[in-house]
Amino acid sequence: MDHHDRPRRPAHRRSRRGCGNCKLRSVKCDETKPVCRRCLAYGVSCTYASTGPLQASVERVVTMAQPFGLSYWVDTNDFLLSRFQVRTALTVSHGRSRQVLQNEVMQLARSTPYLRHAILTLVLMHDRHALDGSRPSMNLAESDHWDRALTGFNRKMSLGFPPKETGAVLTTAAILWFLVFCHVEARTPEDAWPLRCTAAVGPAWLQINGGKEEIWRVMPSSSSDPVADALAPYQLSKLFPGEPEALDLSKVPMAFTRLFGLSTASPGVDCSPYREVAVDVAQALYMDRPVFTNILSFVNCLRTMTPRFKRLLLERDPRALLLLGCWYWKARQLGVWWMNRRAWLEGDAICLYLERHFSDIDDIHTILSFLRQGFDRGQSGLSVEGVGSPPAHQPVGRLVDAML
Repeated sequence: MDHHDRPRRPAHRRSRRGCGNCKLRSVKCDETKPVCRRCLAYGVSCTYASTGPLQASVERVVTMAQPFGLSYWVDTNDFLLSRFQVRTALTVSHGRSRQVLQNEVMQLARSTPYLRHAILTLVLMHDRHALDGSRPSMNLAESDHWDRALTGFNRKMSLGFPPKETGAVLTTAAILWFLVFCHVEARTPEDAWPLRCTAAVGPAWLQINGGKEEIWRVMPSSSSDPVADALAPYQLSKLFPGEPEALDLSKVPMAFTRLFGLSTASPGVDCSPYREVAVDVAQALYMDRPVFTNILSFVNCLRTMTPRFKRLLLERDPRALLLLGCWYWKARQLGVWWMNRRAWLEGDAICLYLERHFSDIDDIHTILSFLRQGFDRGQSGLSVEGVGSPPAHQPVGRLVDAML
């Protein structure tokens, strides 16, 4: 039988009846009406071609009452969003803010590109730190999403935004701060700030510090926005109601008391920019406070840093650097994935810088010796999720209520 006479296999029939969004994305549509499963999972409008008169379609976002299972996440971005919802959000929030991140913010992300790209960057960064916390370089996907998030966010800030977008803007600002604080390009303390920099340049996280509060100050009022309300700048006193514990100076070494003017008998005029931070640091170092409380205080210190203290850090003032080094000493004990690498590298770099330039000051040398006992013990172990092993009674998710 001649091969020309063989029956030909019928050609595969290609359907052209899929929805418009699936055609644009070049993916197979299951043609479920009125909304196909891919558009439902992606959270976008689903429109089909009509043989009747042309009608203007209205863009809408599909609202999901409950999170879908993994079978619904039909592409990489959808899967990453689901990972943020069930994993990463738990490491950067707690309570009401966690609920908002897992629900309302997820809905906003599906209709707000710059917020979605910021979330995707955070998830990818979490993945990288969980697999190899020592690898500082971002991969191509992280860089791409971060660039898109910054571009869209900056455009929105420059052009202005309506009250209905305050939640998306505030959430993006908070996530961008996490990204900047987490991302450390240095591989060794010698490459880290304050050793490797000019006098007027500090780390990026310090340069943008307070940005979220500034955005909150200038953004239009929107008292009915649940996202903005839940993620508004948080006071530490709301996390720990009641009067703050008084500092017992009898437990604080004289070197620390003299250096920062903690004694009411002779406070010292030049100690005023340090005293508030120094009191909290002394409570963390020398009083019996839970690590969890100390970490919350650390995050609150970063958020409420005065412009004067920030300027002292940028100028590499020895006393301001020493206080930050003390906070890093406490922060690294918990090993939270987004702060761990910076706490180790910049903490060591601060100690080295002070030892090389200010070791002749006895009080600084005494406190540095105390810090070195902790810094020289080596890197802490990381779990598979990039978080160390804190005591079981300390909910890691509450660490950043002061930020989110």
